Amino acid sequence: MDQIRVNQSAPSAPPAEPVSAHGADLTLDELLHAVAYTRLPAQFYQMLQLALPAAAEFWSYGWHRAAGWMIVVSLYGIWALCAKRLDEVETKRRSAWPIIGRAVSKGFGLALAGVLVIEGLVRVLGLIFPNPGGAG
Repeated sequence: MDQIRVNQSAPSAPPAEPVSAHGADLTLDELLHAVAYTRLPAQFYQMLQLALPAAAEFWSYGWHRAAGWMIVVSLYGIWALCAKRLDEVETKRRSAWPIIGRAVSKGFGLALAGVLVIEGLVRVLGLIFPNPGGAG
C-alpha cells in the first residue's frame, strides 16, 4: 500500500522508522499521529484556562459553587500541562517549577473538589431528610 507524502509530489518508499524531525517529509498518517498526540492535548489543557474568566463571571453573579467547579477545571488543566511538561523533558534537565506546579494544583484541586462534593451531598441529604427539630 502506497503512502501519500505531504510535502512531496513524487511517491517514494515509506521510511523504516517514523519521522519526527520538523522539516522532514511526513506521511499523512505520521502527521495526524503527531497532531493528535502532541498538539491537541496541550491545546485542550490550555483551553481549560478559559475556566478562570468564567469562574470570575459566575462569582460576580453569585453562583459560588459553579465558580468553584470552574476553578477545579482550571486547576486540572494546570496539573495536566505540568505533567505533560515533565513527560517531555529528560530526567536530568527537569526544572523544579513543573514539579511544584503539579503538586500545588493537584492539592488545591482535590481539596476544592472535595469541599464542593461534600457541600453538594449535604444539600441533597437536606432535601431528602428535612430538619426534624425545626419549627412547624
